[in-house]
Amino acid sequence: MSFQQIVSFLLALLTFISGKVTSVTGSTDAKPIIAMQREYRFDRDALLLGAYCLRVDEHFEETREWFKEAGLQFPVAVSGNALNEEDLDWFLENDMGIIAPRSDYYLNMRHEAIWGVDLRDEPSAAEFPALQEQVQALYAQDQNRFPLINLFPMYAGTQQLGEECDVPLARDYFRIDPFNGNSIRYRMHLSDYIGTIDSDIISADIYPLYIDNETGKLSTYGHWLRNLDILAEACRASGRDLWVITQAAGNAKEEGGGMHYCDDPKDQRWQNYVSLAFGAKAIIYGCYYTGWWDQSSHMIDNSGKRTATYYAVQQVNREMSAFADIYGKYEIQGTALYNRQNPDCVGAELDISKAAQKHQPITLTRDPVLCGCFTEKAGRGRAYVFTNMYEPETGKEALFSAAFPGAKRITVYRMGEKTVIDGSTLTLTLENREGVFVTVEWMPCLGC
Repeated sequence: MSFQQIVSFLLALLTFISGKVTSVTGSTDAKPIIAMQREYRFDRDALLLGAYCLRVDEHFEETREWFKEAGLQFPVAVSGNALNEEDLDWFLENDMGIIAPRSDYYLNMRHEAIWGVDLRDEPSAAEFPALQEQVQALYAQDQNRFPLINLFPMYAGTQQLGEECDVPLARDYFRIDPFNGNSIRYRMHLSDYIGTIDSDIISADIYPLYIDNETGKLSTYGHWLRNLDILAEACRASGRDLWVITQAAGNAKEEGGGMHYCDDPKDQRWQNYVSLAFGAKAIIYGCYYTGWWDQSSHMIDNSGKRTATYYAVQQVNREMSAFADIYGKYEIQGTALYNRQNPDCVGAELDISKAAQKHQPITLTRDPVLCGCFTEKAGRGRAYVFTNMYEPETGKEALFSAAFPGAKRITVYRMGEKTVIDGSTLTLTLENREGVFVTVEWMPCLGC
């Protein structure tokens, strides 16, 4: 690679990082498509809880009731028999909706229970222009029904992301990986997406929990936080909502390692609060009834019975319902990871964003703690999501203290319980894989 080629590459990279999102397929002056924030058939100002894969079979009347009892609001993708008008009426009457499979049957229906269409899962960048045409066609048909396009996580390879179709000059250079090429490649994939597709949502699935079946040792995907941070960055750049598909099942193998079965509430709680710390507006559990994991690990097993995973999700959803309506009143500003040098810290590569530096409240912590910083959309209040970031294998607690000068009241939502503290200082010890949602009210601003 010539000196001029290297300079051109670095200029393009700096342009992206500085906030001028660079399209891989266009010029360095390309701008992201800003979300229109359309009116949909669900409340975009509240935290949404959904699940992938609802099977319509002989157990359906029972499993759909359990879907509601679990605190879920919508399924993504329906397998088996098609939902009829009466089935859709049931969802509507129970204040729920569905994101329907992409088929003429559902596309031609105008039922209010159909919130959106599951348009495409994990497309390559080469597919984005064609997907944009489908998005436009869907919106032309119904502005209140949205297209769900779920993107790859960061551990996808170059061939999956499709960058080899976009920049022949930089393609081989990324493989050298001098500047964390995996991160750069993924940023450019997201840049292509927000520069090509007119949508209000960025969705991705990230499955971070692993297990060595021979030793029973738990481990965590090292780029989990970086992946969420890049997604959050793309959302802020384009005014979109972040939806995260979490791991609610596993595919452990007889020998060696696999994906950890997530049938402990701690696993669900941790993934949810980490996602919220990056501003996620929707949590979608994978999977409910059928899907891509070992069937026995789903929320509903192959015989139509509830599993331990179901009850873990149900418990955590009940806890999060305590602040689901309040969460949407705040807007994410940035995310900070404290004590990332700790050898047992998850996501140690995550930098503290400049936006988070303006809002970070922690004054003392000896432990790794993730902090999502939010400001009130209409008011002076702030909110925070604090999460213990010790590896699960350690079982360690995390102690932190946070100061909010000028605050008059701090409200802590912890495992479904609400605690109000009069004052401006918060000290908590978080259990392993525990997170909390905190709101802060300030003294009246005289002369404002």
